[in-house]
Amino acid sequence: MRFGKSAAEAAEEPGRGGGGGDFIRYLKDGDTTFRILQEPDDWTYWWEHFSPMGFSFPCPRGVDDPVEDCPGCSSDNEKMSKVNRKIGFNVLASVNGVEYVNAFKVGPTVADKLKNRFNRFSTVTDRDYTITRYKTGSDRWDFDVEGGMPSPVDVSKYELKDLEELLAQSYDEAWGDGAQAQANRQGSAEVAVAAQPKRPTIAPQTAAVAQEEPPFEAPGTEKVYQEADLRKMDREELLLLIKNDLGVEPPSTLTTPGEVVDWLMSIQP
Repeated sequence: MRFGKSAAEAAEEPGRGGGGGDFIRYLKDGDTTFRILQEPDDWTYWWEHFSPMGFSFPCPRGVDDPVEDCPGCSSDNEKMSKVNRKIGFNVLASVNGVEYVNAFKVGPTVADKLKNRFNRFSTVTDRDYTITRYKTGSDRWDFDVEGGMPSPVDVSKYELKDLEELLAQSYDEAWGDGAQAQANRQGSAEVAVAAQPKRPTIAPQTAAVAQEEPPFEAPGTEKVYQEADLRKMDREELLLLIKNDLGVEPPSTLTTPGEVVDWLMSIQP
């Protein structure tokens, strides 16, 4: 079963519409800075489903494969049955002066902006890029891509992560034979027939902006959790809170409180 495609293969594929171990990172709110280690022709393209249970997974289907081949495509839940295009590549990141290789995924908006940089400079590996995820005045997410000064490095000396292997791990964790996969199957079936799932109420840090659906509605006297308060909790407290209020368990790959909170914030609509 193969999930990812090369840039050339993805260019030939028609649109699909609709809207443990290591894992592929994603852009969070604010600034993310890294050095891209692969040129656009070496990026990996795939379709991704998002489950109301709070996890995403790659779609294994080819264009002509039956929907039954994928638990997302065959889901009765409208949100889960849709797919979104994702593009992945290896990056060189740094924490406290220590460099390490990571795999990141972005959407077409960011990928197109990076490709425009490639068209201008014939490379995207010669400088660091800072990508900023922010809310626009119309309350929609947008991204700004800013490149630093050129400072070429020998990208060939770094051992790259296998995106296809990471995608397979992600799918197996969600739908394989493990305990987490069994919980996903049961939970997704329940979500498909249930009303809007209950979720922890997290107060936004900035003034509310008019929008179609408030992200954190809380009837009655339900407790409101500030993000800062969540980040002060230890991992076990967070897991208990999420289980009691949301009825799900975060992916087992999230081993620190910060990663759990980042995941919780990412699943809010």
